[in-house]
Amino acid sequence: MNINAKQLTSIDTTRMDITTALGFFGQIKNKIAAETTLTAAMGSVWTTFTAALQAFDDAYAQAKKWSQTADLEELDKQRDQALSAFLNALKAMTASPNANKAAAAKTLTFIRDKYSLNASDEYMKETTAILQMVQDMEASAEAQTALGTTGLDDWLTDLKQKNNAFLAKMNDRTEAQAGLQKGIVREKRLLCEAAYKNVVKLANAMAICELPAGYAFGTIIDLVNAEIDHYRQILARKGISTGTNSGGDGSGGSDGGSGGGGDTPTPTPDPTPTPTPGGGGGSGGGSGDEDGDVI
Repeated sequence: MNINAKQLTSIDTTRMDITTALGFFGQIKNKIAAETTLTAAMGSVWTTFTAALQAFDDAYAQAKKWSQTADLEELDKQRDQALSAFLNALKAMTASPNANKAAAAKTLTFIRDKYSLNASDEYMKETTAILQMVQDMEASAEAQTALGTTGLDDWLTDLKQKNNAFLAKMNDRTEAQAGLQKGIVREKRLLCEAAYKNVVKLANAMAICELPAGYAFGTIIDLVNAEIDHYRQILARKGISTGTNSGGDGSGGSDGGSGGGGDTPTPTPDPTPTPTPGGGGGSGGGSGDEDGDVI
């Protein structure tokens, strides 16, 4: 037994909007799934989580079909064109004969490569990936300098504006958003959250008990904790508490928040659109959120 074993840290998944929740659970699933020795030892706790995540993703995919309308398609087309223009300009700049511009483009490419940016992705998966990339570039002084050096700041601003215009249209649909907070989608989300907490509890207990024998927990725990920290930062950018799930999840929280009384909280509206990454389901990509509400 190792009472000092590394532990999975805590994050309050109930405070995530649906895009972030699907993305978070999908990313955690993909990382742990690669550890077949661990997942086999977890048995039904692991399979229950993966099944619950798939059910959550499937339910939302069905519920969001209402959003595929002509006005959104036009805004999506404009956003896709802006995305293509930015990515093509960035790629071209990496081959610039000007060494300073080429180096600056590589700085921006490093940030761009952190995100899946495909015009063919689901509406909100694409939207959130763009917003995350833009936020990273705006938050980095080095990236801001690189944008000025390459002249790509205008391209990025255009992409940001068109992406926000698309998101604003999505967020206008308050009636439909309210409807999606009820019924099967919320039920499946709650089941997924409960299953995730069981995975965390079991993984932490197994790490302390050093079971299965000979399995090195340190690497996977570090990998998953890095993902948890990434999502904690995403929530913090929106001013959302990032403590533990209500009721606890058996993990060692690093920032000690509280999830409250167990009800799914209503998200505080942002002054500007700032959804979070889509994902979930079997691949971690998921259906994405066509509204960004907590369900």
